[in-house]
Amino acid sequence: MMKKRNLLLSMVMGLTACLTLGTPEAATAAASTGASDISSYGPNHLIKEDGSLWVWGGTKSVPTQVHGVSEIQASYPLWNNGALVTGRDGSVWKWETNARTMAIEVTPVPELKNVTHVQSSYRRNIAVTGEGTLYTSVTSPGTNTVSPFAPVPGIDHVAAVSQYYENNKLNNKVSSWQRYLFLKTDGTVWTSMDELATFKPVANLKDIVQLEQNYALSKNGSVWTWPVQNEYEPETQSDPAVVTATPFSGLTDIRALYNNGRSRLAVDVQSRLWFWGSTVTGYSDGTTYQDEPVPVVFSGISKVTDAYIVEQSIVALTSDGKVYAASIAAELMSPNAKFTLLASGIQSMQGGGRHIIMQKQDGTLWGWGVNKDAELGYGTYEFSYKEPVPMQQPISVTLNGESIAFTNGVITRSSLNFIPLRSLFSKMGATVGYSMDKVVTITGTAADKSPLSIVINTVTGATTVNGKSIPLPTPPFVVNGTVYLPLRFISEQLGAKVEWLPQEGRIAISSK
Repeated sequence: MMKKRNLLLSMVMGLTACLTLGTPEAATAAASTGASDISSYGPNHLIKEDGSLWVWGGTKSVPTQVHGVSEIQASYPLWNNGALVTGRDGSVWKWETNARTMAIEVTPVPELKNVTHVQSSYRRNIAVTGEGTLYTSVTSPGTNTVSPFAPVPGIDHVAAVSQYYENNKLNNKVSSWQRYLFLKTDGTVWTSMDELATFKPVANLKDIVQLEQNYALSKNGSVWTWPVQNEYEPETQSDPAVVTATPFSGLTDIRALYNNGRSRLAVDVQSRLWFWGSTVTGYSDGTTYQDEPVPVVFSGISKVTDAYIVEQSIVALTSDGKVYAASIAAELMSPNAKFTLLASGIQSMQGGGRHIIMQKQDGTLWGWGVNKDAELGYGTYEFSYKEPVPMQQPISVTLNGESIAFTNGVITRSSLNFIPLRSLFSKMGATVGYSMDKVVTITGTAADKSPLSIVINTVTGATTVNGKSIPLPTPPFVVNGTVYLPLRFISEQLGAKVEWLPQEGRIAISSK
């Protein structure tokens, strides 16, 4: 079956063939030094061994530390802004970016403890605790008021949650709803389509170990499925509350499922990669999806340990540390699809829908794919990259021992560190001004106690100190409207001592 989709969905899915390389200048934006102090990471965050949390994407073009939380164990992104994070003691916080100031704001969530899973969608967040209790928070339409998390009665011992949108057309009337599915610790799956008011078991499912929308993986390696209700589909049921699963033919001995809502992958016990679902042809509002219901196994790749659908590409990691990509831009997916090497020396990867983040064996993080909202943490907003790029190393800054919060993280270019305009220098006693002609003026006191005036033209890079022209090896720059200034040069002009502590990933500034 073939269907045309609207422009928005087409833009989301149709961009792989127009990926572009970054400029040589952008290539210096990320530090290539080791990052072995990373404890865990996701597509838009990382947690260091010291328990600090760093995030990127949106207004955060590079990893930016979230202040106000510590000893972080896990992070779960929310639908439109921020995330829920859990501490090693089970405490839960919510962080989000203030739309006006761009600052990260942190709020404790005392009603939650020991969160192990979060499912976030438009107007509803669902959290699962280590005890299997389900909590939900709802955003009210119109007022955008967010309710506190409250326990959901009627279901317990939940391990994971999945969801998707459904509708049907009965008696010429279209109805729509969110289908929620709950994998319980006993291996059964339950469903709700009335905003968590009632729950019913999905018939025929037992010993389930993974749930991916309308596909379930049993511990014996069999895959089960059930129809997604759609007003255009003939399988629309008269009672949407009743869900019955049936075996999905063509797949056996499966150990992992992957799904982006349209296209699906599976890895079997022989580490072979399987595909079924949608392929795509065309671009923009002419995008067309073709359904390939019968699974095909790829002959051109083996030893697969992990895989994702990223835009119009399949990305797979093999046991020898190599990442390959193959296009799904075709009317029919061939078992002989060509897989092209993207990267080597990779120990793990995380998929973010439109991009992936990979960790090399030296601990560094690298990104590939769409970068429209700085998803790669590379320090640019270049739309996308067809070659992996190194993520900016997370760097913290302290002033006289106090950790400094930034609206956007430190950016390294040509081995020099740059920081946002108003983030630090005012704390060192300086006055910072920015004129309409994009000239920065910093006035303060120099090391010898004499008056100090630094003037920097952020367009040309021309810099003067007390009227004397000073050449800068790397001029200031602007990222997404934020002016970045050289940290060491200005700090030392203000009489401060600047020390780089590579083992901590920290710049320590001492100022009297």
